[in-house]
Order: sequence, then structure tokens, then C-alpha cells
Amino acid sequence: MFENILGQQKIKKILSGQIKSGKIPHAYIFMGQNGVGKKLTAVEFAKILNCTTNDFTKTDTGACGKCLNCEKISKNSHPDFHLIDFAKQAEMLDEDFEKQKTLKIETIRYVQKEVATKTHEAKWKFFVIEPAEKMNAAAANCLLKTLEEPPDNTILILAARHKETIPQTIVSRSQTLFFQPLEQDQISTFLMLNHSLSASKSLEIAALCEGSIEEAVKLIDGNESEGLSLWLKLKTEDMYVSDILELSRKISRDREKAVEYIDAMIAEAKKDFRLYPKSAADSLDLLTKSRTLLLQNVNAQTVLDNLLFDLKEIKDNSSTLRI
Repeated sequence: MFENILGQQKIKKILSGQIKSGKIPHAYIFMGQNGVGKKLTAVEFAKILNCTTNDFTKTDTGACGKCLNCEKISKNSHPDFHLIDFAKQAEMLDEDFEKQKTLKIETIRYVQKEVATKTHEAKWKFFVIEPAEKMNAAAANCLLKTLEEPPDNTILILAARHKETIPQTIVSRSQTLFFQPLEQDQISTFLMLNHSLSASKSLEIAALCEGSIEEAVKLIDGNESEGLSLWLKLKTEDMYVSDILELSRKISRDREKAVEYIDAMIAEAKKDFRLYPKSAADSLDLLTKSRTLLLQNVNAQTVLDNLLFDLKEIKDNSSTLRI
């Protein structure tokens, strides 16, 4: 089962065992960075349980991928498979996609309504909510009511990069599965097979993408990470106080974007740690603490001001001129 999912052997073993035994939890949290297979695994899970050709109780081959249920789930057009994300929310609320910053209570009420209905064409009904960590408080409380009394043959999967903002009451009612970054050779092989890259170019990109297929594809497209650019700027340039304050003001306008900046800088700091363990360790500590503060809704500009000035101080005091 799950043969088309890269890596994640432990998770595939857990899910396959639950499927074969029939002891399937009604709610999961799929935790991990983007681009490591969380959504693909959820889709494959739904296909295996609803495949009309291969019987999961009698075979280990997983879903056929060709029956009507499998095809509809793959295309996100099955009435019993619901992908609840910012695109779906924008469509439901008739809003611009760019304005979607949190998953709102109206969206989770839609989930509640659909959960309460009978299946249309399949045996199992699936709801994949992503990014689950972006549910606002009202939405999370609304979802909790559904988790407390789930109907039979209904599975909710919360896909999230982290769980700091997911209420413990939801976490305690779900099984959390941690998706690991993919191995470099797995990403390299994927890039050669699916993007016609040379072995050397695939290896180069695989070494830079921090275990994420999504980030690897961005690098193929030539989209330089803004977070990487900021990290290089902080490491190599002598910035004035006014420059730092203006940079902080610009980044802190969008809390979600600020977290993405910090995530990218954390990835770069981890690479630098191999060469400059002392200064990079201090930087990693600052970045991690700042990320937590942003997720706790501490004033974003205050967090960014302190972070950027502290990183500058580390750089100025480092004999290697590295942060």
C-alpha cells in the first residue's frame, strides 16, 4: 500500500496496519513541512478505502487508481472526498484567494454539515483540512464538536506544518503522524524522472531544498527564496539601523509571510551550523523563539525588530562574519 508515496515508511506501515486491521481512527493530524507527502498520503488513503476494484481486506497492493472512485478522488471531484483549503474557502465565501489568511468558522460549519450527511457514492467519507494550523479560534471550537461525536466511516485529516496554534483539545482527539523531510536521493530521483533534470542538477537541487519536493520544484523554476535572500543580506551586508527598521516594518505587515521568512532562514541556519556551529546555534535559537512568538500572536513588528537587531549583533561580534 501507498507505493506511490515517496519515503515516509513508518507512516505507511502505521496506516497500512490500521487499514488491514479495520481499527482506523476517525481523526488524524498529518504534521510536517510542505512538500513531503501529507496531502498525497491523504488522497491515497481515501482511494484505498473506497477502491471498488482492489479489496484492501484481501490485498496489500493498495488502490487500483483506475476505478471511478479512485479517478474522482484523484481529481478532487468525488462527493465524499472534501479538500478544505484556502481555495475552497475563497470559492465558498466568494472572496479573493489572496485574502485568505485563516480558516474561518463558516468553512468548518460547512464541514459539520457535510459530515452529518450520508455518503453519496463511497463507503468512506474523507475531509482533508489544510492548513489546519490556520484555523481561527472559532473555527477550531466548531471542529471540536465534530471530533467529539464523529459518525461511522468518516475520517478527518488535519494537515499542518506545526501544531502550536492547534488547540490541545483537538490534538488529544486525533492521532498525530509526523512526516519527515525526504532523503536527498529520493528527491534527486524524483526530479530526474518527473522533470527531466540531469543527475548533477538533481543532486544540486536536492541538497538545497531541505527535504521538500515543493521547494525543489520552486528551485527548478528559479524562484529564489525571499527568506534566503534576507539571510544572505544579513550575513554579508553592513545594515544601518534605519535599514533594519524598514525591513522589519515591511516583513511584519503579513504575519504568515513573516513566519515563512523565518522558516527559510531557519533552513539556511541549519546548513551554516555544519560550518559555524557556535554562531549558527545562537542564530537558530533566536529564529526558533521568534517563530514561536509570531505563532502566539505577539506583535509582529516588535518580534522582527528584536530578531533582526539580535542577528546583526551576532554577525558583528563573530570573527567568521557569519550569523
